[in-house]
Amino acid sequence: MSGAHRILQDAPQFGDAYSENPLVLQSKDEFESEGARCESFRETIRGDNSMHLMDQLASGVAHDLNNRLHNMASALSLMRTRVAAGCTSDLDSLIEVAERSLASASKLAHHLMNVGRKTGFQADNVFQLNDALISMSDLLHCAAGESVDLRLVMSASTTEIRCDPHLLECAIINLVINSRDAMPRGGIISIETSTTCPSEGDDGHRYVSLCVTDSGDGISSDIIEKVFEPFLTTKPNGVGTGLGLAMVRHFVDQARGRIEVRSTPQQGTCIKIHLPIAIEG
Repeated sequence: MSGAHRILQDAPQFGDAYSENPLVLQSKDEFESEGARCESFRETIRGDNSMHLMDQLASGVAHDLNNRLHNMASALSLMRTRVAAGCTSDLDSLIEVAERSLASASKLAHHLMNVGRKTGFQADNVFQLNDALISMSDLLHCAAGESVDLRLVMSASTTEIRCDPHLLECAIINLVINSRDAMPRGGIISIETSTTCPSEGDDGHRYVSLCVTDSGDGISSDIIEKVFEPFLTTKPNGVGTGLGLAMVRHFVDQARGRIEVRSTPQQGTCIKIHLPIAIEG
């Protein structure tokens, strides 16, 4: 993320309007109507961000699916050739290649469909962060693209967290896409997990942390405090919605977690999410 920032022109600017014409709700009906309007706007933001994720992932997923289909086709072609030649003793290995490629392609398509689905906050889900990363690793590699070296560095901890796994998945994909876009010439994205306490505002609680670090352009000091504002983007016109990091922050707030951003221009960015450890009962 580099260069002059901008606010998307189509974004509603509520601050100025409300300061000039303060909203006074006279009745319960007006209050409920205003609440419904705000919720409708929030759903529009979520929908726009999901569509952006789908658009960003589509080409990468198509490329990866094509590779898996090619593996299946090659295995089936060899099987046909060997059966025609009467050599059937080593077909098991070719069948295994085809089955593994098919299962991988199915899993990738399933993950892509999950990104686009609408879901509510599921606070009851308890799971290990490492398991979530492993299950979506293929999708993350698609999001990162071929020019990026994506590295997963996971701690040995089996500590569980409690949050919505779909929103977590979308948040991680958003972070990877942002890091990728900050490295137009390629680079390294590292995703690390750990069990720790936030370095700022320590409340004595333990968290499971997810850190996404890239070797990209970095974020200038005048922008870093604003990166979570909706519709703010440092990307060129036509690239991005300005909603990705805002949705990441929304997820972290819902999960009662914390988020930190550290960046140095021309050296890269580190975004660390702290999610509370699940307490049984």
